[in-house]
Amino acid sequence: MPEITLEANPTDCHPENLAAWRAAGVNRISIGVQSLSPRELVVLGRDHRFGDGPAALARTIAAGFATSADFILGVPGGGGAPAIDLGSGLDSLPGTGLPLGLAPDHLSIYELTIEDRTVFGQRVRDGRMLPLSEDTLTDLYVAMHDRLTAAGYEHYEISSYARPGKRAVHNSLYWRGAAFLGLGVGAASLELAADGSGRRVTNPRRAADYLAAPGTPAETIASTAAELAADRAWLGLRTSDGVAEADLAAAPGVTELLVAEHLAERRGGRICPTLRGFLMADRIAARVVESWSAKLWRTG
Repeated sequence: MPEITLEANPTDCHPENLAAWRAAGVNRISIGVQSLSPRELVVLGRDHRFGDGPAALARTIAAGFATSADFILGVPGGGGAPAIDLGSGLDSLPGTGLPLGLAPDHLSIYELTIEDRTVFGQRVRDGRMLPLSEDTLTDLYVAMHDRLTAAGYEHYEISSYARPGKRAVHNSLYWRGAAFLGLGVGAASLELAADGSGRRVTNPRRAADYLAAPGTPAETIASTAAELAADRAWLGLRTSDGVAEADLAAAPGVTELLVAEHLAERRGGRICPTLRGFLMADRIAARVVESWSAKLWRTG
């Protein structure tokens, strides 16, 4: 049976919706729990309260859906010294408070990203929010990795954990550079051509625009076969499976650098990132693209 995932907020997961989603063919639900800390939910500006997340997980699991939960790691305090609590990101597994029966088979734990043109960015500029330091974020990330892997989860992508055999199928398509179709407001798709080239299509982000011109994308970006191959390389290095060593041949020197700096290791003909490599993923991606582009420029 194909995986059909629907993303939902905790307050959406009431019995009537669950029944309708099941009737529509949905068999997997990804819930934006974000935090089980009342303080962090306030900082994040979420529309659900403490207790809504666990209740939503209980309902979806009881209804027989494959269930994933999203959490945010590294939420700062509202001002002054940030409150650090290793248990606040996920109160379920060792050292947390969510009953083990509510621990879903899949978890996505994202580091809070503060962009300039956002409410969070304005709060930082005004001095009303103090972001956590890189060292603190690293400690939180490693602690969460240790906690979840000890509890039986596989850390199979930078921000993703799964019980054995419960990886997200659709997420894995993105990281492998396979074609995918996005439906709905703001959804993105990747279309591939027989020659390896393709185009990325994004739907309008406003519902009114989306409904006014069904099927009309807001943005289309064409990519060459070489560009998509580079994307597959750096995206693959964000997963525990890594990439085939032969696929990095177009990025001279990258494999040797990654292995020498303990950012990746050779494993059965593949180059697989270490935990340190996960922490340095953006730097790895930049190096792959830079090396790949330099070779294309020399040979073009």
